[in-house]
Amino acid sequence: MQTPKLHWTAYLWPGLPQLWVRGSWAGLAVAVGFTALANILLLASLLYTEWLAGDLRLVGAGTLAAVWLLALWQNRAERLRSLPDLADQTAPEGDSVQPPSERDEWFREAQQCYLRDDWVAAEQHLLKLLKCDARDIESRLMLATLWRHQGRGEEALRQLDRLERFEAAETWKYEIAAERDAIAAAARRDELAADNQQDNSILTESQTDDTDRSLAA
Repeated sequence: MQTPKLHWTAYLWPGLPQLWVRGSWAGLAVAVGFTALANILLLASLLYTEWLAGDLRLVGAGTLAAVWLLALWQNRAERLRSLPDLADQTAPEGDSVQPPSERDEWFREAQQCYLRDDWVAAEQHLLKLLKCDARDIESRLMLATLWRHQGRGEEALRQLDRLERFEAAETWKYEIAAERDAIAAAARRDELAADNQQDNSILTESQTDDTDRSLAA
């Protein structure tokens, strides 16, 4: 199901994008509250000036401006999440529509290649799936796992960052967190292995020096 599209001007009103896209009750409350406060301040400033003292009108105007700026920042992030990921639009638009049965077959092939440790073929299948659907959560998560096994931890983390921008990723938050932990553990193992290798190298050099001194004596 596609996310409903909004004109960019809708993102200028607090709460409206969340209400329209997700049916959020919080978005409804923010939109109604902002509208009510704006109307009250407008009436109190232009028509019924006796409603509010001048100081209260200033406080209300400041609150309104602060809410609008905060919502504008949040709505900007909401709009960016709703935009297609440019990094995934490497295929022509006509290639983006594939029958679900064909995509399922590609995913099964990716899984089989993954289980055979055929990393290259698995990656090709997953990238092909993401070209068809950039919001394919399973394929993106599997690609991050694949890159972790290949020792490409930074790329895997960037893939997870991109994945978490999609609303549908909320149901996969535990798997994503587990993958982040696995990447961190792999990084720690690599650091420990590098430290051990360095220690062994220093120990070998020391033993060699001792041997050379013994022979010289």
